[in-house]
Amino acid sequence: MHSIIKLAPMVIALSIGLAGCAGMNEVDAIKLSSNKSVTVVYPGKTSYGAGAASAPLIIPGGIVAALITGAATGAANASASNTNKKAETFDELVAEKVGDTNLNRQFTGGVEDSLRDHGYVVNEVSADAPTLPTFTRDKHTQWQAEGQAYRDSDAVLIIKVSPGYQAPGPLNSYSRMIVGEIVMFKGDTHEAVLRRRLYWQKFTDPYSYGTYAFIKDLPHAIKGLDEAELAQVDTFDKALTAVQQH
Repeated sequence: MHSIIKLAPMVIALSIGLAGCAGMNEVDAIKLSSNKSVTVVYPGKTSYGAGAASAPLIIPGGIVAALITGAATGAANASASNTNKKAETFDELVAEKVGDTNLNRQFTGGVEDSLRDHGYVVNEVSADAPTLPTFTRDKHTQWQAEGQAYRDSDAVLIIKVSPGYQAPGPLNSYSRMIVGEIVMFKGDTHEAVLRRRLYWQKFTDPYSYGTYAFIKDLPHAIKGLDEAELAQVDTFDKALTAVQQH
């Protein structure tokens, strides 16, 4: 008999008018153009999530913070009656059955290559680098930077992306979903000069599943998520191109 992972409810946040694949940009082209070097903060190991919402929550212009950070997407709690199950979250199950997918390493590398292609001198640091600003979310769930000025480059870029399987409602299938934000801050003032919000979901494709129990071929399911997230590198690259052309 298959072990069961009881899913904690997930809230899905949609911007009005979004369908399937979307992203939003906020940019200060003049201040962005003054940056010649950028430090990319490596986000660390990928956290995969899965969950279902009783009903979609529409928040105009915003994304629920828990989805961006992975705090909700990783919360698939174990059934209290299942004492033999090892993995208590979907992310732990992926680690057990698939291993380290190296997704964030590939995604970060793609973003860095795009930045170099657009003329930036790129440096990478880990999230615990002592000279970095402090990154927090504001009341609108947007990432902000504060603290001492950063002197190692003109700008600092953070990557917050969460891949997971999400069922918008009880009658919906579990589908691939990518949410997140890529933000570039001025090093000295911490002002956000480029903010790329990511929202992508494919409701019907070979990587969609009628119920959570049907997500049995984890290598195939995670391959679909990895492909979806890596495709967002191209949208980031196109966003940079559009900015530089205006």
